[in-house]
Amino acid sequence: MSWLGDKIYQNECASKPENLTFWGEGEDFPSMGIGHFIWFTGEGGEPFYETFPAMFEYVAQFKSPPSWMVELSPFVSPWKSKRAFDNSLHSARLIELKQWLLSTRGHQAQFIVNQFSVRFENALLSLDKQRGKQYQKIINRMLAFKLGRFALIDYVNFKGLGNINEQYQGEQWGLISVLDSMLARDIEIDKITDTQLLKALIDSAKLRLKLRVKLAPKERMENRWLKGWYKRLDGYVVE
Repeated sequence: MSWLGDKIYQNECASKPENLTFWGEGEDFPSMGIGHFIWFTGEGGEPFYETFPAMFEYVAQFKSPPSWMVELSPFVSPWKSKRAFDNSLHSARLIELKQWLLSTRGHQAQFIVNQFSVRFENALLSLDKQRGKQYQKIINRMLAFKLGRFALIDYVNFKGLGNINEQYQGEQWGLISVLDSMLARDIEIDKITDTQLLKALIDSAKLRLKLRVKLAPKERMENRWLKGWYKRLDGYVVE
């Protein structure tokens, strides 16, 4: 769990404490913690899957969070814009939050693992039984080796499992869509090595993300992120 947490911390935050509280250029919300968990501002309209409140609730069981966060009602980001957030980078609130996030990395990693298991099992319930068995076969094989486990868990934390709200022109990019791409290539799971299976996942993920960028609204300029996304995926083969 410590290894997994360090790897995700490296991928999302470049292993830098200052990146534990982050608001990306062109995004409508801040991202917190080792997994850059999304925290909505409360203004609605975001199509993405919010994860920070659930992470906060889980980790708070093990280490008391800053008192100002406990008092938030509703539990939404107190910063409503990137400008307001950037102007508060050295505020007492963000310093406290950063320290709490830095000291709870292991618990955040456990939350990410728990979320992967729950979300994938729930997704299987809504799928065709035969296709679900094919997905499960790939997942079971990848969970059986260290880098495979990391790739699955990190990708779901990175780009989600997939849902109808996170799509462009009907095309999604979550893990389920990546698995669909693998199955479409008729990969014989039982006849390839672990490394080949991992490479097949990486290649399929790159195809989905490339399609995402192609279909994204032009004003989002998502092409600027593609190189970094590919680098992250390529890192799955490095222990």
